[in-house]
Amino acid sequence: MKTILLVDDEYSIIELLAQLFEEEGYAVLIAANGQEGLDRAAETVPDLVITDQMMPLMNGAELFRALKKDPKLRRVPVILVTSTPLAASRDLAWAEFVPKPFNFDELLSVVRRVLGA
Repeated sequence: MKTILLVDDEYSIIELLAQLFEEEGYAVLIAANGQEGLDRAAETVPDLVITDQMMPLMNGAELFRALKKDPKLRRVPVILVTSTPLAASRDLAWAEFVPKPFNFDELLSVVRRVLGA
């Protein structure tokens, strides 16, 4: 079973996505900000991280950079889901961008592609 780490400060989004991904057969870890996401990933290395950009404590780009510095986590693909302009984060090697608002089926398709499923 593949594990997805969802990182977003909007609890309603995390709760909904967690339920939907679990129904699709994924194990799901959740975090409310980038720092919490980094801590969760260090505890249990996920197969994929899906993160928002705009969050308190550590934003999505800062989380991405921190993950890539950790030898255990540097190969974990990261999908950025955001409503913010992407130009500021284009210098990072994201696995994929998914603009908000999004359709769950579209996000699921991206997740399957990134995970090779």
